[in-house]
Amino acid sequence: MLSLNKALTTLKPYKLIILILCFVLTSFLIYRTPTSKGVNKQMPLSQALIDITGWTMSGYMPLNPKIVEALKLDDYVNKYYSDGNITISLYIGYYFTTKKVGAAHDPLVCFPGQGWVVSDTQKNKIVLNPKTRYSVSYSSMVAQLGLQKELIVYWFQSYDKTNSDTFSQKITSLYQKIFHHREDNAFVRISVPFGEKSLAECRKAIFEFIQSFYPVFLDYIKQG
Repeated sequence: MLSLNKALTTLKPYKLIILILCFVLTSFLIYRTPTSKGVNKQMPLSQALIDITGWTMSGYMPLNPKIVEALKLDDYVNKYYSDGNITISLYIGYYFTTKKVGAAHDPLVCFPGQGWVVSDTQKNKIVLNPKTRYSVSYSSMVAQLGLQKELIVYWFQSYDKTNSDTFSQKITSLYQKIFHHREDNAFVRISVPFGEKSLAECRKAIFEFIQSFYPVFLDYIKQG
């Protein structure tokens, strides 16, 4: 106790104020943070994403049960959609509670670990509705493994907000849980393999898909 008192007396005033504020904030969060409780959904995520305007589901790839267990998934989608000109791949790892925030792997970490060469990494925002400033914050990258090359756009969902990285997702998810009592979170990855299409064409296709897909996905998130 004496050593603690001595340490406090040697702190500069502004540092002492910061320390006190940290204690107060921690106490507030402990007091305010409710117990994690998932929301029951009316239907599986896969069923909710059957109808995407302008796009037709062209394939579905179930995950190995061991992968589902390793990623701690509550639900997921691993589908292919086509607009008749280009095919995109959609993966969503969905979680019902904030206990599992961080279970999803950031592609910037896991792709290089699997041998992919990553380049052209970006963080940006796509505006879906200029009138309401409705937008999606995302990260993107080009990944190559041998002759296989893909454009990948992804984000981390915190209830009705999007985050371009896991750190901001954790902060946003805590805010959503405390002040809105909603814990739904997810990892969303959309990719297009390079073929005869250019990088610009692949990027355009992904953003057009997001324009149609995201409102449907958000309706599912807000269920319950």
